[in-house]
Amino acid sequence: MATATLTREQTVQLFRDKGLIGAGGAGFPTYFKYLSPTKTLIVNAEEGEPGYEANKVLLQDKPEAFVKIFATLQEIFGYERIVIGAKDKDKHLLDPLASRYGWEVSYTPSIYGMGEERWLTKAVTGQEVPSNKIPLHVGVTVNNVETLYNMYRAIFEDKPVTDKYFNVYGEVPKQQVFLGPVGMLLADILNLSGVDTTRFNKLGVIDGGPLMGDKANVGEHAVLKKTNGFLIFEAALYIADQVSLRPMTGKEAPTWDDTLPAAMQKIGIDRYLNWKPTPKDTLDIRDKVRRVKIMMHQDGPRGKPSVPTVKAGDRVKVGDLIAKPLDGAINDFGLLSVAHHASVDGLVKEVTPNFVRIERA
Repeated sequence: MATATLTREQTVQLFRDKGLIGAGGAGFPTYFKYLSPTKTLIVNAEEGEPGYEANKVLLQDKPEAFVKIFATLQEIFGYERIVIGAKDKDKHLLDPLASRYGWEVSYTPSIYGMGEERWLTKAVTGQEVPSNKIPLHVGVTVNNVETLYNMYRAIFEDKPVTDKYFNVYGEVPKQQVFLGPVGMLLADILNLSGVDTTRFNKLGVIDGGPLMGDKANVGEHAVLKKTNGFLIFEAALYIADQVSLRPMTGKEAPTWDDTLPAAMQKIGIDRYLNWKPTPKDTLDIRDKVRRVKIMMHQDGPRGKPSVPTVKAGDRVKVGDLIAKPLDGAINDFGLLSVAHHASVDGLVKEVTPNFVRIERA
């Protein structure tokens, strides 16, 4: 699709139709941020949760795609500044890319809180974002690295969001960055990670990182478009609450001002920091996945469930529409939703208001 033929309105609609949400954090629907263009776009490469590396791997692996999408977003939305926000600890990875491709990178202190977009906005622009507001209110748009890559695929390859990069680390034989289909079941990820299936009932899993993530049900949980990683831990060794791992006995709780090693040390999982994946370490498991469970509500607390457009017994191919956004004006915040698409070829086995289940035929 030629960018010269895309207006701002068409691009916003494309983001909604191709199912883009924030590929991390709360998963806010991408299209809504672009209804009101700002002067500054911050590309969030902070990967604020301990153990996250996939976004930096993606920047290293596909730099030409980012060169192209940066230029395209400037052309369509008129950005005066596009800047990558990243931690000081990752200068050795990003400085060579910045030098080669002319990117602006703003380095921040290597503390946990910089992954949060309000903190990052202040660090990069000096502008304070009120606690009840978002960066858009001070003229800044923030999206993470993989979200920008999904924009590239939507605009230049006409591809919806069907794949996800995510980290798997902790009590696994090998820490790994995976590329898998949206909706892949957590149990299948553990199998492909080499985890002994007889130990499933002894493991705990956090989706979203150990400090802000959610404890996942191994038997039911599936990869969302916003899933950045899974931390697998021995349930008997840690006390987990609904949201995150508790501090180790006698230690203070992690704070936004902690370094990542300090935050992980406080909850007793600092040994999981010792891995530094590169693009060649990414494991593409898309062809090995036999079943997916694609949730209709993936886009955070403000979003609304999408509406299934398929029925049990339908045959689908990767990229086929399986759920549409809510009908109505695209700028209606009460209709905040995106399309979803089949992430494997196969047969639709089950359709509910909450999910669509597909199995390879």
